[in-house]
Order: sequence, then structure tokens, then C-alpha cells
Amino acid sequence: MINARHLICMAALALPLAGWSSEDLSYTYLEVGYLNLDIDDFDDSDSLREDFDDGHGWAVQGSFAFTPMFFGFAGYSDTDSDVTFTSDGTTFFSSSQDVKRFDIGLGLNKEVNIDFLNQPDVVVRVAYTDIDVGSFDFGGSSDSSIDDLNEDSSDGWYADAALRSQAVPWLETSAGVRYTDIEDADEFSFIGNLLFEFNPSWGVNLGVDAGEDIRTWFLGVRYSFQRS
Repeated sequence: MINARHLICMAALALPLAGWSSEDLSYTYLEVGYLNLDIDDFDDSDSLREDFDDGHGWAVQGSFAFTPMFFGFAGYSDTDSDVTFTSDGTTFFSSSQDVKRFDIGLGLNKEVNIDFLNQPDVVVRVAYTDIDVGSFDFGGSSDSSIDDLNEDSSDGWYADAALRSQAVPWLETSAGVRYTDIEDADEFSFIGNLLFEFNPSWGVNLGVDAGEDIRTWFLGVRYSFQRS
């Protein structure tokens, strides 16, 4: 998506006090967290700390495994922008405006053999995404029907691919790339996350979506319902 509208979360993490063994990665979970937005503005004279915190908010997202290799996912986020972001003469949002995002998609996961990783999965996902400034509108006008989606200039799609692995008993990692296309805007970005697990169900997840000019960080609490 236009990574100007990506959202992120950031905070300090504490390592788990104990570990366990887990053979399977979970694709059924819920998580909620804090978001932080970092925009590179070459005309910005703010300090590094001020530039890093260009907006913040919250997000909720989840995934559900339909089969051992097939899952669906969705998410909603709301971030208050602290800066005005303009690209190629187009203002995507101005300071103190809420940026809302809705995603829904499908994914496939397949275990592969890589010597230096512990039973990693290749994960491929495709999703519909809708980003709105101010109030959230499902579609291009006040009409909330599915037919109105083709009139929405703020929606599009993204596809990503990543390697996901249980690095050690208390730490899950993933890293990959994403391509986002919304109307005439498209971009590649790096995606990744570290999931610090206190037990097979509860963990703290730190994620990033880093484009050329926009980085979004996510820090949330995840509850995994099953290991399958």
C-alpha cells in the first residue's frame, strides 16, 4: 500500500524467563498493539527522535487456519498523524488527521528445508486494503455496498512473501518483502517481525514494514489459539 499509510508500534521488550519446545507455528491467533509511524521528510529540520514519532495509534489483527496450509487474516488500525505527508505533489494526509486502515486476505504456508533455520515456513499472502483519512468509508462514497469499492481511490491490494521460523524455543522470527498497489501508487517494502513467546499461547510481537520513505512499527500482545 502507499506506505505513507502504514502504521506501527514500538516499545521496550522483556525476554521470557523460561522456554519450551514447539514444533509447529500457529496460524490461528489474535493480537492488539500500539502503532508508530516514521516518515522521511528531507525538508524536515526536526531531531531524529521527533522525526521517528510522526504518528501513533493502535491496531487489532488476527489470523485463522482453515487447513494446515491455508489461512485467512484481517486487521484494522487507527493512527493519528503528526505531520503532513506529500509525495509527487499529492497530499496523502495532513497533521492531526486520523489515518484508518482495513485489511483482509488469504495466505498459504509451506514448510521447507533450510539448513540454518529450524523448520521454516514459506508464507505467501494476498490482501485487499483500504486506507481512509478522517472517517472510515468502505468504498468511494457514502454507499457502503460492495459495488462501491471500484469507486474508492484509497483502496488497493498487496502481496507479500516471507520466511517464518521458530529460531529458539522462546523466539519466532520472520522476514520478507511486500508489494503494495493503491490506484497509481505502488511500492516494495521490507517486512519482518520478532515474536517473544512467554509460553505456547502468549507472546509479545514486534513488527516492521519499511518502505523507501515510510516505516511503520508494530508492538503488540499476541494470543495463539493452536499450534497448527
